[in-house]
Amino acid sequence: MTHELGFRNMGYKSHVDYVVKVARTLLTPIGIWPLYRGDSLSDKIKMYIQISLIFGLMCCLLIPHLIYTYFDAEQLIKEMKVIAAQVFSTLAIVKFWTVIINRKEIGYCLLEMERQYKEVECEDDLMVMVKSAKIGRLFTIAYLSLSYGGALPYHIILPLVAEPIVKDDNTTMLPLPYLSDYIFFVVETSPIFEIFFVGQIFVSSIILSTNCGVYSLIASCVMHSCCLFEVVRRQIDTIFQYETEENLRKRIYVIIDNHLQAIRYAEKIEQALNIVFLCEMVGCTIIICFLEFGVLVDWEDKETLGMMTYGVLMTSIFVNVFIISYIGDRLKEESELVGESTYSIEWYRLPSTIIKDLVMIIVRSNRPSRLTAGKIFDVSLQGFCDVCKTSAAYLNFLRTMVA
Repeated sequence: MTHELGFRNMGYKSHVDYVVKVARTLLTPIGIWPLYRGDSLSDKIKMYIQISLIFGLMCCLLIPHLIYTYFDAEQLIKEMKVIAAQVFSTLAIVKFWTVIINRKEIGYCLLEMERQYKEVECEDDLMVMVKSAKIGRLFTIAYLSLSYGGALPYHIILPLVAEPIVKDDNTTMLPLPYLSDYIFFVVETSPIFEIFFVGQIFVSSIILSTNCGVYSLIASCVMHSCCLFEVVRRQIDTIFQYETEENLRKRIYVIIDNHLQAIRYAEKIEQALNIVFLCEMVGCTIIICFLEFGVLVDWEDKETLGMMTYGVLMTSIFVNVFIISYIGDRLKEESELVGESTYSIEWYRLPSTIIKDLVMIIVRSNRPSRLTAGKIFDVSLQGFCDVCKTSAAYLNFLRTMVA
């Protein structure tokens, strides 16, 4: 990018830190922050050890929980209510490995974001980028607040107030946060029970951090992609500030280059994370269905705390799907608006050679950038409506099945 009036963004590091701070804080401790490690042998060994440890802990929580649910659970209704937690944990593992596998592509997006903040052309463009960053941060805070607000009561408070489990010797014990069957361990005696109780809360916090961290990364990168198209639109709107044909031509070349950078950035995000988008849309549909079922069951049993907990969790998942759908819709809209802005200016006042270059921008904008769920369907507000309708249909089927 060329710079107007010698503008330099000396505080670009603080701007980038503002955009990625939440995601970096959550993903660095579990070893999957894309820019966390170097390429040396020792760094790779440390990364593999950390990844193996975190993945092993996730499996130690999820696998015994699955064994209990599908082999030991006596009540079908109770089994239905815990499936949402299992799907949520499975989504976290998918996101965990997706970020690891696509580490280079995601790292490229983060480094490119830093370069674009550093080489921003003028203060007006910077304000556009900062505004999008604030929206991304707002989305992240909203999701984190709802997720932790619902998950902490689910993992800590509900087990403490739940009906005690009667053991073979007629003594009672509290249920674990995740009802599990540890084939090689007996967790009914103290202090083994307390260790597993705290351990499950710790691992569930790791799973929650994985989901929230990847979500924050998605919100930050996609909103930055949106602002790149918005910057191109602002530059098109101010094209008449350049009077001579030579300056106009140079300006058009800069705008076309910025437009191509915005398109490539959006494509990188989509290529790296389309599997995550697919898992989010499909997985959240299942989670919402079972959480709705949990709310209805606790409503009938007059379990106010459980009903409120499932309600908050359900709201957080709805917000999650809505925000991802919204930013996908906004990305498509912003890329389309580049063509509309190009057509809306007084292009007839420009030299014919310049008009031909503008036509290329309009033609390219007819194929807008978009996020897809596994290359199957677009991530959009229509997709959010489909999730709501599908989860309601599954809920009706579920109620009919257990009635």
